[in-house]
Amino acid sequence: MADGSLEKPAHLRPADTSAAGWLAQRPAGLAAGILGLLSFVVVAISQGQLWATPDWRITVPGFVLTAAAACVSVARRETRAYPLWLLGVGLAGAALVLGWFLMVAIVIGVTAILMLILHALM
Repeated sequence: MADGSLEKPAHLRPADTSAAGWLAQRPAGLAAGILGLLSFVVVAISQGQLWATPDWRITVPGFVLTAAAACVSVARRETRAYPLWLLGVGLAGAALVLGWFLMVAIVIGVTAILMLILHALM
């Protein structure tokens, strides 16, 4: 400032376009995404049989924590953070019904493959 130049205000400075900078501006959305992924992975690893209903003592707290982080993200009005918290809540919700989710995913996947094969043959 000794040379008489002025600094640009914050809204006129160049934006940080890196992925780390984008995530750093959305901490609650990032937390919701990570918590949802963590909940899904923990349930998938701890479940004995894939088609069985998961233990609610593991799935419900994971879903509640993820939903709380998503609510904080919405309350903070984090711009463009909805893909993070939607993915997190979706994964935590899928962990609640993991057996059903996996069986439906398998049926849809096999149906799509059969449709592609039959379409190529006909």
